Amino acid sequence: MKMKTTMAVMSGMLLVGSIAGCASEPASAPTSNPSPSATATPTPSPSPSAVPTADPADPTTWVISESGVGPIDIGGDLTTTLAGLPETWTNDTENCAWTAWWNAPDSSYGVYFVRGTESDTAPIGEISVYTAAETPTPVPSPVTAEGIGLGATKAQVLAAYPDAQEGTAQIGGGTWLMLASDDAAHVFFEFREGADVASDIVVTTRDEPSYEVCG
Repeated sequence: MKMKTTMAVMSGMLLVGSIAGCASEPASAPTSNPSPSATATPTPSPSPSAVPTADPADPTTWVISESGVGPIDIGGDLTTTLAGLPETWTNDTENCAWTAWWNAPDSSYGVYFVRGTESDTAPIGEISVYTAAETPTPVPSPVTAEGIGLGATKAQVLAAYPDAQEGTAQIGGGTWLMLASDDAAHVFFEFREGADVASDIVVTTRDEPSYEVCG
């Protein structure tokens, strides 16, 4: 995610009446009923904003964390998760049944998630938000709670997450920054070899992001 009384008192009027030719005047004159105090109704405070909900059809509403990306959870079931996503998602059951992926209409970025290959019901263990652009730039896409996403520089990632650990990919020569986590999965910002801007943001239970998932 990542708030928004005058009182007017009317004095009562004391009416003293005497009745001529009657018995003696009462010890105290009756007092008329005072007008009720005009008390303004307090303006209710606005209720706190609801926590944003990830819209399965709009990845720009998705938040990246060690728990997953938007409606895609680490440890979730691929088939069940895929059933809750739009038909624009692809799952090639013949050649890469353990992976599902989606590309933005303008091809500016994509998202995929992967389950284990040991069985059809193995849990989702990796989710990636990536761009194929030669020079990655920030685009409307999933970001972390701190607003860091594709196209972020290493300096920006470290400013938001000063305890991130830096490493070098075992294959390909790129580098990554791994965010601290108390869970089994970590968030990785990946940088291509010689580059200083993030081309991939991966949530994975592995020691580092996979080099390829359908090779």
